[in-house]
Amino acid sequence: MKKILKDGFVLLKNDIKKAKWAVIFIIAYFVFGSQFLPGICPMVWITGFPCPACGLTRAGIRLLHLDFKGAWKMHPFIYAFAAGVVIFAWKRYICKKPVGKWFKTGCVVCVVLMVIYYVWRMYRYFPDQPPMSYYHYNLLRLLMDVAFGALK
Repeated sequence: MKKILKDGFVLLKNDIKKAKWAVIFIIAYFVFGSQFLPGICPMVWITGFPCPACGLTRAGIRLLHLDFKGAWKMHPFIYAFAAGVVIFAWKRYICKKPVGKWFKTGCVVCVVLMVIYYVWRMYRYFPDQPPMSYYHYNLLRLLMDVAFGALK
């Protein structure tokens, strides 16, 4: 068991090294984005509209605090995401096998269902109930104000 865990950590370390620029970019985005942007989601700060994944980070934080009901309320797909992470980690780092077509198909099905759920949430809760809120201070609106304000 000790050797399996050690080999798994070595594989994880190698995966992180291979993706170091992506990891550095993501960390920098979260660190600097939280300081200078109105939100973490690029879709929100560009368009003002929530994305299909809006609420997943907050749901993940609630899940880590063992607030299962709050996580479900914020975004029920956090459970599919968490299960996917566990399955991927188990297959990749413990069993040392590729995830296979069934996992990829499950991810595609999950994304399609999440988009359908997003449309329903937009219909039901937009624009005033978080996380389905419209953010007025977005880049697109600023650019439109500048462009059309200059025409007046």
